[in-house]
Amino acid sequence: MTHYERIHAAMRHEKPDRVPVMCQLSQGYMEAHGGETPFDMYFNAESAARAFFKTREDLNFDGILLNVTFEDNWKELYDGAKVEYGADGSMRCLLPDGRRFEHRNHLLQLVGDPLQNSTADIDQVEPDQVPLRLDYSSAMALHRIAVAEGKRRGFSVHGEIVSPFDCLCVLLGLENAMMALVTDGEKCEAILDRYVEQCAAFAKAQIDTGVDAMKISSPFAGGSFISREYYARFVLPFERRVVEWIHRYAPAVPVYTHTCGFIGDRLDLMAESGIDGLECMDPPPLGNTLLQDAKEQVGKKLFLKGNMDSVNVLLKATPESLEAYVRDMLACGMPGGGYILSTACSVAPGVKPEILRLLAPLAEKYGVYGEA
Repeated sequence: MTHYERIHAAMRHEKPDRVPVMCQLSQGYMEAHGGETPFDMYFNAESAARAFFKTREDLNFDGILLNVTFEDNWKELYDGAKVEYGADGSMRCLLPDGRRFEHRNHLLQLVGDPLQNSTADIDQVEPDQVPLRLDYSSAMALHRIAVAEGKRRGFSVHGEIVSPFDCLCVLLGLENAMMALVTDGEKCEAILDRYVEQCAAFAKAQIDTGVDAMKISSPFAGGSFISREYYARFVLPFERRVVEWIHRYAPAVPVYTHTCGFIGDRLDLMAESGIDGLECMDPPPLGNTLLQDAKEQVGKKLFLKGNMDSVNVLLKATPESLEAYVRDMLACGMPGGGYILSTACSVAPGVKPEILRLLAPLAEKYGVYGEA
């Protein structure tokens, strides 16, 4: 099987030749091992693509996740930027359009961006005046490069959108968003309703480039932030509409949701959104989801991707400890198909490549499906 065929067989709940392997790589890991400078990673679509391709090939993963975008005019910004590197490894850059960025500890921030430190009160926001972007077709430079390479090399290329709930949290700032759910839930619902259209537009632009799966990033929808009751009210209905739109527009494109942290009490609700799969499933102490429990609760409906602890396990792993860990993970996830071996969330920047390189061989050793 090709990498693409393997990962899509798992997403269809069929049994591939072996369990596919695909971890989401953190920006910190990509910067350390992608062979490109931090500036190039964020402002040069061709450099970012090379980093994605290099790390995938190095680790023999079956797919890549495109969790960044590049406007078509990236060359104008890249060629005209002024870049400075600090002795502490930090980076500052001034773009021709006047925007200033600072990069420290694997985080890139737009200096003066009101959305990054938003403290807007819900009373100051009118739902029908919330600005939307409904055309992302000019922001797909990286996706076009990656899809072409994926087709040439036979690996899967996944796109990523954010959920309407995530958009709300960015608009108001996380603290104010949590308060607004309590003080003015109806206005929050009106804003979320508005963001459904934007999320669908973002998905459409990526699907039109040829990405073959779509991830919905919904990091703030876990139990660390909102209750099961609030999930049912403020997350589920709006993610369901986004999923329904994607399924209508591109029936062959699987959709999966990524929610960090504590989701053990809402797996059934997440499945009700109509998604095809579930990613993350942070295990204790990062979250409260065990792969075996998820398999029993929703494994017949959804493909499962994740559950390996990148922080408490992979950072300290030896080849021997990793083999035992992965063997147990596969024993829980692979029966009946529908499992992709992956870290729960992103690979921590400090995880050693030599540890990650063992995942595919271990899947070949312990994750092979027999004849039907």
